[in-house]
Amino acid sequence: MFINTHTHKQLYDAKIELVNLDLGNREKPNYYSYGLHPWFIEKDTHLACLQELRIAVHEKRCLAVGECGLDKLSKVDFELQQEVFVAQIKIANEVKKPLIIHCVKAFNELVNCLNLNDNKVPVIVHGFNNNENIARILVNEGMHFSFGKALLGYDSNAAKAIKNVGRKNFFLETDDAEISIKYIYRKASEILGIDEEIIKEQMKANFQEVFNFKL
Repeated sequence: MFINTHTHKQLYDAKIELVNLDLGNREKPNYYSYGLHPWFIEKDTHLACLQELRIAVHEKRCLAVGECGLDKLSKVDFELQQEVFVAQIKIANEVKKPLIIHCVKAFNELVNCLNLNDNKVPVIVHGFNNNENIARILVNEGMHFSFGKALLGYDSNAAKAIKNVGRKNFFLETDDAEISIKYIYRKASEILGIDEEIIKEQMKANFQEVFNFKL
């Protein structure tokens, strides 16, 4: 059993593929997430999009809210990003579904937004490839990590972080990469020095617990 926790298209090479969908997408895969990405927020339409999101996340096959978050390299006004992110924290808590996070150079603000708004749902930082200090802070905040193609870089931050965050705290993904999730599993097994079957069982257990989903 392979689980791909975050991808942008259905690849049909895992039992569970959590596909990040745009609002209004009519072709829906087996499982998916909806969110307003900090790159694509527009001042004139964000309120209407949030209202649409509030309705869409109730769909049974929508397992998470996101990807959403904060990005200081985005051209979108940072205050607007925070406003929209806070709204999505509240939506996720209303429906009791996890948040899948995109965060670039804004981890302090991310943590503050979550804590100041009494977040109670699991938080998964997707595509994690940041330094050990950030990883340590996020572990202490009780967050989860999703590792992807950065693991393929032998000396990447992701390859270092996966050794230290704890097996119960991470997931594996392909994001927008044109690779199979099986390669990511194989690399995680190699980095951690444990059998791939152990990784599969751990990812299954993690997914069931964090997404409240029976496999």
